[in-house]
Amino acid sequence: MNRQERRRLAKTSPPNNAALLAQGVSAHQAGNLAAAEAVYLQVLRQEPGHFDAARLHGELMLNRGQTREAVTLLNQLTARHPRNFLAHYSLGNALRLAGQIDAAVACYQNTLALNPGFAGAHYGLGLVLRRVEREREAAGNFRQALTTEPNWAEAWKDLGLTLAMLGELPEAEAALKRAVALRPGLGEAQRHLAAIRQDNPTEAETAALLACAAGAWLPPDEKLDILFTLGRQEDKAGRYDAAFGHFAAANALLRAQQARAGISFARARFSQDVDKLSATFNPAFFAAQGETGSPSEAPVFIVGMPRAGSTLFEQIAASHSQVFGAGECFGIGAAAARIGWAPSAAWTPDALRAEAETYLRAQQAKAGTAARIIDKMPDNIFQLGLISTLFPQARIIFCARDPRDTILSCFFQHFAQPLAYDTDLQDCAFRLRETERLTQHWQSVLKLRHMTLSYEALLAAPEAESRRLISFLGLDWEPNCLEFHRSARAVRTASWAQVRQPLYQNAAGRWRHYAAQLSGVEI
Repeated sequence: MNRQERRRLAKTSPPNNAALLAQGVSAHQAGNLAAAEAVYLQVLRQEPGHFDAARLHGELMLNRGQTREAVTLLNQLTARHPRNFLAHYSLGNALRLAGQIDAAVACYQNTLALNPGFAGAHYGLGLVLRRVEREREAAGNFRQALTTEPNWAEAWKDLGLTLAMLGELPEAEAALKRAVALRPGLGEAQRHLAAIRQDNPTEAETAALLACAAGAWLPPDEKLDILFTLGRQEDKAGRYDAAFGHFAAANALLRAQQARAGISFARARFSQDVDKLSATFNPAFFAAQGETGSPSEAPVFIVGMPRAGSTLFEQIAASHSQVFGAGECFGIGAAAARIGWAPSAAWTPDALRAEAETYLRAQQAKAGTAARIIDKMPDNIFQLGLISTLFPQARIIFCARDPRDTILSCFFQHFAQPLAYDTDLQDCAFRLRETERLTQHWQSVLKLRHMTLSYEALLAAPEAESRRLISFLGLDWEPNCLEFHRSARAVRTASWAQVRQPLYQNAAGRWRHYAAQLSGVEI
C-alpha cells in the first residue's frame, strides 16, 4: 500500500470504523497479519458491505500466500463495485501473483481507465509487462508511477532493473541510486546497483550497508541482498577475505531459509538421476531412434552448469542478424512434464510432433523469421534425450569453464529461483562433477550436432572462437558478433551486467583470489 492509497483510505472510511480500520492497516504494514485480519473481520461483522475492509482482507490473503482465495474474494468484490478503481487494482495484484497475466493486465488497465493517475496500477502493470518480456513498455509504466509518487523506492528499483535489462546502464544506475538513497535497506536495489555502478561506494554508503546487515529490524530477504552486495563490493575492492565472509554469511542465511521451506540438495538422488539418464538414453536407444518430432533446424540449445558462460555465448550468437536469443525458456521442461522425460507409452509419434510444434510456435512468435533460435536454459542438459527426439536437427552447445570459477560464481550469485546446491561450495562442486559426467555421456551417444565452447578459450581468442560458434550454427560470419555488448536486445538472466561489457581477461582465473577458501573443496 503506497501513500496514495493511504491518503484515499483516510478520506473515504466511514467515521464509525475509520479508527478501527486504521489500526488494522497499521498492523498490516507492520507485518502482523493475524492482528490485521482480526480487525478487518471485526469491521466486516459490524458492516458486512464495508468495501475497504473486504479489499484489504483480500490483499492480506495475498501477503499470506492464499492467492486462490484472494482471487475469489476480489473477483466477487469487483463484481459488486465495478466502478471502483481500487477493486480492479487489488484484483490485478491477485491475478498477477496467480500468474494470470492477461487478466492482470486487463485489471490494471481498468484501474487506469477509472483513475489514470493511480501510481499503484502503473507500477503493477509495469511488473506484469516486464514478466512477459515487454520491458520497454514496463519502463514507461514505472516512470508514470514515479510521476505521481516520486519518492517510491520500489518503483525506482524496478525502473532501474528494467533499464539494466535493456542495456541502458547509465540510466539504470541513476534510478537504482535514487532507490537506495530513499531506502538504504532496499536490498535488491543495492544488489543490482553493485553489479553496474561505475564509481566506488563511499565510506558512508558502505557503513550504511553494514548497519543494515547487522540490524535485527531488516527482513531476511533484504538482509540476504545486502550481504551479497557487500560481498560484491569487497571483491571489486580486492578485499577478498572480507568478500568471502559476506558471501558465506549470505549463503548460510539462504540455506537455512531454504531448509525451512523444505528445499535441499540431495547428492545421492542427483547422482542416481544422472545414472538413470545415462542408462535410458544409451547407444541402443539412439541406434533405434527413428524420424520423430519436427525436422526444423531452428532450435539451438545451450546447456551445462549455470554461470559457465551461457549468457555470453548466447549474446554473441544473437548479435547475428539471423539468430534470435530467446533466453532461458521453460518450453522443454513443460513438454517433459506433459509426456515424461523418458520413453513411454506417452511418446507416440503424434504426441511428439505436437510437443515439438507447441515449442516451436511459442519461440517463432517472438523470433519471427530468424534461422536459429537459441534456448539457453542450462538445465536442459537433463532433457537432451527428449530434445533429440523432438528436434533431431537441433544443435547443442555445451558450456565449459574452469570449474573453480564456475562454482565460485554460483556461490557468489543470488539466483532468482533457489537452486539449493549453490549455497555450499562442496555441493556446487559435486553438482558440477556430476553434470560433467552427464555431459561426457551425451557427447559420446548423441546423434545431434554439438560443440563445446570454452569460456577461457573465448577470452583468449574472441574472434576465432566467435567465428567457430557462428560456423557451427551454419551461418555466414557477421562482424556485429564481436560487438555483442552493444546489442539492444533485452537480457533477463543474472549475467545482464557482464554481457554489456567487452570481453575482459580478469573474468578468468578469479578463483586464485579465493584459493584458500577452495583448498578443501573436491573439484
